[in-house]
Amino acid sequence: MTVGDFKAQFSSVLEKVMQGEEVQVLYGRAKKPVAQLTQIKTKPKRKKRPLGSYNGIATYWEDESFEITPEWLFDDMNDLM
Repeated sequence: MTVGDFKAQFSSVLEKVMQGEEVQVLYGRAKKPVAQLTQIKTKPKRKKRPLGSYNGIATYWEDESFEITPEWLFDDMNDLM
């Protein structure tokens, strides 16, 4: 789809993208591809994990960026010794 067509049909192009279609924007006489529109993929929600005997009372979730490092784990242990 050329830039002119894209500008003229912007709303309908967005509808197509929301339905999962990929759209390339072409530029110039050579119709060189300069952009591609795709639908943003959303992450599924995490399932709540029961905590043994606390099932239904408490829940646990883990952030994907959380990482236990030896420095984090043993940092406070020096204070105890």
